[in-house]
Amino acid sequence: MRRPRNRGAAVDQERIAHWLAEFAGYRDPVTNGTIELWLQQFLVADRDLAARVLDGVLFIGNQKIRTDYRELVKGLDGWDTSAAKRKGRWFFVPFSGSVGESGDSMVHTLRMAMTMTNKKYDYLFIHRSELVAKKPGPDDTVILVDDFSGTGTQACGSWEIFQQLLGGGPKIILMLGVATADALKVIGDKTEMEPICAVTLHKKDSIFKPECVHFTQVEKNTILDYCRRANPRNPEGFLGAGLLVVLAHRTPNDTIPILHETNGAWRGLFPRNE
Repeated sequence: MRRPRNRGAAVDQERIAHWLAEFAGYRDPVTNGTIELWLQQFLVADRDLAARVLDGVLFIGNQKIRTDYRELVKGLDGWDTSAAKRKGRWFFVPFSGSVGESGDSMVHTLRMAMTMTNKKYDYLFIHRSELVAKKPGPDDTVILVDDFSGTGTQACGSWEIFQQLLGGGPKIILMLGVATADALKVIGDKTEMEPICAVTLHKKDSIFKPECVHFTQVEKNTILDYCRRANPRNPEGFLGAGLLVVLAHRTPNDTIPILHETNGAWRGLFPRNE
């Protein structure tokens, strides 16, 4: 979470311009108009609070994702861009439970970041279904690629599928762009994957946690009331994660619903487009 501006700061063109620049590149364009419509859903007395929520959004753009992935790979023991210098075989695999999930697009992003989009590198980037034929063993490394983990629950669920395909004992790394410290611990404790990520979020980044000091308890209660309007079933985000994270290609459902939920009762500024 970013530090919001002081209470009472003007919602003027300078502040709006900052939001527009910060959120540029989201899959559904953020404009002056969409920001205004989003703010108008709040009572006049609560719009200063709503503006401070927008200040706090941690937006991860496509360029940062590519840069972060590239740096994560460079730091892996045994990896080299030259096949002759690598330790064992390497496979980069989408960490997806089904076709079309975020892991698929993240592997493509990773290939661009590594400047390995040429067909000659296809052997490095494989699909889950190819793991059986490749038979990765103790000298090999499998990098499972995904964008985000907020609680570790979904990652552990997907691992149940992958563990059946990786019985040969390779080194298994789950590479994430963004994750909470809690998720990283859950994944490390409950799976055979070694999770690594570029951006780690802590309890202070969860808006409803006591550790988040940017909003008073009264303000948190007000935000929660609006979140209940946006999503009565999960007002604090998936499993109460309470995050303010937005990725350029999609907003995680761990993020509070007033930012992304779009239905008859609410329109989020960063719709997930499910």
